[in-house]
Amino acid sequence: MFLAEIFNSWQGEGGSIEGSAFGRRQIFVRFAGCDLRCIWCDSAGYILASNVPRWRYEVKPFTGKFEYKPNPAKLEEVVDVILKLDTGDIHSISYTGGEPTLQTKNLYALMERMHDLGFKNFLETNGSRPERVEEVAHLVDYASVDIKDETAKASKNWRELVLREVESIRILKKAGAKTYAKLVVTKDTKEENVRWYAELLKNLAPLAIQPKEPIDISQHQLMKLYNIAAKIMGRENVGLSFQVHKYLNVL
Repeated sequence: MFLAEIFNSWQGEGGSIEGSAFGRRQIFVRFAGCDLRCIWCDSAGYILASNVPRWRYEVKPFTGKFEYKPNPAKLEEVVDVILKLDTGDIHSISYTGGEPTLQTKNLYALMERMHDLGFKNFLETNGSRPERVEEVAHLVDYASVDIKDETAKASKNWRELVLREVESIRILKKAGAKTYAKLVVTKDTKEENVRWYAELLKNLAPLAIQPKEPIDISQHQLMKLYNIAAKIMGRENVGLSFQVHKYLNVL
């Protein structure tokens, strides 16, 4: 499998909505490679997996000190690194990216092994490939699925992408995963788009609205978008999310 990094930290996204692991201790397995081209992506260097010659791993939990291994990584060495980073208080293993579902067979094997070892699986996905999500859905305990706003410019046909993301949410929910949608918003996010997302997600999954970093949206505009979504989805099904780990200066 092609990886970018493995480390021990806290989940800094998701806020307080159902299905979120916000504030929980996790081991993060960041996969290399992504099929989208979001203009504000914070892991843009991992777009093409084969262009990532090596991956790094934290040598001791929560120290930020890393060593490197060549890609592709072998399953057993990845499992070994995860177990060495286990601090006994791990809520779940977060599979993030990049886009982990692009490496479906490797993701499946790793998730299955982690379940066998007693860990919960937390999938962070852009949801662009629902057919691949379906292959691993029964191994997922928690999931965060992106709703890519028009401003992300992730795809030429962004509306079709959103519908695929919603389908991925539907698949994960059907498989029993505690799932929420994450929407990154900017100062240019349109109210009518948020209204559309909310209608799609109503009675399906809660929504975490997260400002793009660095934040360029005003508090007034952010709360307006929140209000629009909550009036459609229900007041308990919408929350704000911020990348709190960045404010804490941790990975």
